[in-house]
Amino acid sequence: MALCAFVLTRYFRKNNPNAKGSRNVEVITSLRLSARDIFLVIHCGPDVIAFTAGPQGSCLMGRWSYEEWKKSQEDS
Repeated sequence: MALCAFVLTRYFRKNNPNAKGSRNVEVITSLRLSARDIFLVIHCGPDVIAFTAGPQGSCLMGRWSYEEWKKSQEDS
């Protein structure tokens, strides 16, 4: 999980020149799937990213804009 957070932070800072020194990465929710696997939803700058992480690696499940994510939360 720490490696995924590091990669997301590094990716966000490289692709967003306005993010120099900012810490715009936030875990929205996490769900333990098994003893070693976890499902994470992370707010990373203008995007919300959902992925699973475990010993076999990580798998991207989806990516949305933060505005789209907030709108879907209001609708439910």
